[in-house]
Amino acid sequence: MLRRHVINAVQLGLRPAGHELPISNAGLDLRPFWLPSRVFALRSIASAATSGGAGAGSQSDSVFITNVSGLKGNSPILIGLMDYFQRHIPSVGFFMPVGSDPLPHSTFDAQQDFGVPKHVALLKKHFNLSDDPRSMYGVPQEEAQALLAAGRTGELMDRTWSAFSQYKKGKELVIIEGATLEGVANQLELNGRFAAEMNSPVLMVLDFHRDEHTTAADVFNRALIARGDLLAEHADVLGVVLNKVPAATHALITSQLGRKLAAAELPFAGGIPGDPIIGTARLNEIAAGIGVRLLYGDPDDLDVDVSEVMICSQDVSRFLEKMEFLDRKKRHLGQGHVRPLVLTTKDRADMLLSLAAAHQCGTGHNIAGLMLCDAHLTEMGSQTDRILRSFSDHLFPVMEVDMGLYETARQVATINPGILPDSASKIKHAGDLFTQYIDANVIASQLALPKQAKLTPKNFIHRMHEICKADKQHIVLPEATDRRVLAAACEASSRGIARITLLGSPDEVTAAARKFNVDVSKCNILDYMNCPQREHYAITLAAARASKGVTHDHALDFLTDMNMFGTMMVREGDADGMVSGAMCTTAATIRPALQVLKTPQKTLVSSIFFMCLPDRVLVYGDCAVNVEPSAPELAEIAIVSADTAAAFGIQPRVAMLSYSTLGSGSGPQVDKVIEATKLAKERRPDLMIEGPIQYDAAVDPAIAAQKIKGENPVAGHATVCIFPDLNTGNNTYKAVQQSTGAVAVGPLMQGLAKPVNDLSRGCTVVDIVNTIACTAVQAIGAKRKETASRGGSDSTSSTGVVNGEERVARTA
Repeated sequence: MLRRHVINAVQLGLRPAGHELPISNAGLDLRPFWLPSRVFALRSIASAATSGGAGAGSQSDSVFITNVSGLKGNSPILIGLMDYFQRHIPSVGFFMPVGSDPLPHSTFDAQQDFGVPKHVALLKKHFNLSDDPRSMYGVPQEEAQALLAAGRTGELMDRTWSAFSQYKKGKELVIIEGATLEGVANQLELNGRFAAEMNSPVLMVLDFHRDEHTTAADVFNRALIARGDLLAEHADVLGVVLNKVPAATHALITSQLGRKLAAAELPFAGGIPGDPIIGTARLNEIAAGIGVRLLYGDPDDLDVDVSEVMICSQDVSRFLEKMEFLDRKKRHLGQGHVRPLVLTTKDRADMLLSLAAAHQCGTGHNIAGLMLCDAHLTEMGSQTDRILRSFSDHLFPVMEVDMGLYETARQVATINPGILPDSASKIKHAGDLFTQYIDANVIASQLALPKQAKLTPKNFIHRMHEICKADKQHIVLPEATDRRVLAAACEASSRGIARITLLGSPDEVTAAARKFNVDVSKCNILDYMNCPQREHYAITLAAARASKGVTHDHALDFLTDMNMFGTMMVREGDADGMVSGAMCTTAATIRPALQVLKTPQKTLVSSIFFMCLPDRVLVYGDCAVNVEPSAPELAEIAIVSADTAAAFGIQPRVAMLSYSTLGSGSGPQVDKVIEATKLAKERRPDLMIEGPIQYDAAVDPAIAAQKIKGENPVAGHATVCIFPDLNTGNNTYKAVQQSTGAVAVGPLMQGLAKPVNDLSRGCTVVDIVNTIACTAVQAIGAKRKETASRGGSDSTSSTGVVNGEERVARTA
């Protein structure tokens, strides 16, 4: 069982309301006092097969950092958080949905990962993260921009979620940094979607960007607007930190803003002031930014401050005098010694040798480095090269670049100061700033609070696919010449979701696959009209349907129908489940299953849909089979639907829907739901069932609080919605699907001994793949139930028994 460390809020020693300590620049590190390592206690969480849904009490295992101002410069916050959590949690990771700000090619650092996002390389190197850097981000920056420009945001979300779900395995906590993409206007909306899909609370970074005129009121309004935008994307907001606060107004702004945010119930962890060390480009950042080549000197000496950039195009002696004048001026102003980056052309060997001599003898001013421009036009003289190499290890960095002198100066001026993986002094300083100005306990305590567990659509689909991959099932697809079915078969088999058998003439199936450019080499193709199993199936079918007058010849005739043949494969254990209906009607798909997949209990056949809403997955039943179920039948639908939900990792909280909420209305339909609720509770007292209840009170906590007094585990948190009749259920699921853009996965049939599921004739490839996965999960559940029953245990399951083929409703 997966286990992880979570922060125990009770043991945090949190300060009571009204007794907050002010965050000052006194340099006092309160963290060991407020958060000793013992407060991280191991707690177990449920496995994939039994967790999820609308349960409460889980803690966040990730935190999403996004600069709501759309700016870069989160390095001090990322460094501080990683240091803080890594000292208390065994396994902390870092992930970026989009690999923003990739490192440029470096000729002076062979170990630098060209193209790896800067913050990935920075945190991996400094905190000794063992992860492959390519696994620490979802999609490269250029690909993400292309996907967004093409309107393929859904694909970007899918790829990011898939990468994140793989990366977080084995991690106790993952720090996520949101995307910063140039040319994308709605970055906050995009990051809100990322955070919601990853079920990660958002720590909002509000960046002043050295704006001296911003007031606490301005920042407060920006924070509330950003929180509203994030909540609109169904993301949870953890709190606020400030970045680059003007030093002169830092104390005033943080004090005033803290009170305003507290009144708005938005946690505030402090603010990092604008800092000249962090905000000034160092030589290694300049070198990396314009792609230089290091000729002489130690690469470690690139991590040095640059006081200014000086261009040398005059006589050497005049340049040295100019440096002396600038040095006196800076010292007079109390700004220390001059330490410039000198730019000149590569043909100025006199300048190079003079500066080297002054540096070596110790009489000249120190320079940060020398950059030789127009390198492609001039070769270094052999004697000059021999002299410089003789004391290269003691020389300032000498670099070359192919650009001209003034183009190089222009590009140097555009370098955005940051923190590189080898900026050791800046990294240490950034950590010190975080310690001094950010109260990380505020962040930790918010992560520790129990939160409403969410099962987002991507989480649900991913979890389902993981279950399938862990216990691969054999699914038969009869409609083997349909383009969508072939594409879905290729995807399901390639991704390891299921083993696939396609029914049809091998020549016809392979011809169709070639026509549609689909690779079905990993699928089995079975010629059901000319295979040895036909005779065995005919004997079995005739025996099973003997009471209906079916003879051996009749059975052979029935087996010419691909759906009947596929269903017999499932009955006889030659396949674990069947999916059909892309070309056939619902009746043609389901009727064979109703005829041969009965079980002794004679339970009702019903159906459910998984409604994948933006922030949750709900189960709707019955929306496809039973036209006017009686109270006992409705109770049975509720129980079986709850078991199906649990089998798919959704904690069942069953709402028996009606136009009345706990007696607010009356009538025959309400009476039926009252009776059904009573029967369901009697049969399964272990389930959380409530009814009659209206839909809004079932799924919206605010409305539930108005309509229902007292504690109720279902009201406002329902995950399984049982409709009183087919007219209501079928129209509701279609109305929600069309009005909200929700994805409806299903219908999934319940009550069959083994799973057979129907597709809509308008289905997509994704619909078919998801239905294959659902069928495989049902097959796993059916096998487990059979194993349990053989052992004599009393087990309930999502599989039930057929009541009669006449129950099928023509709703496809």
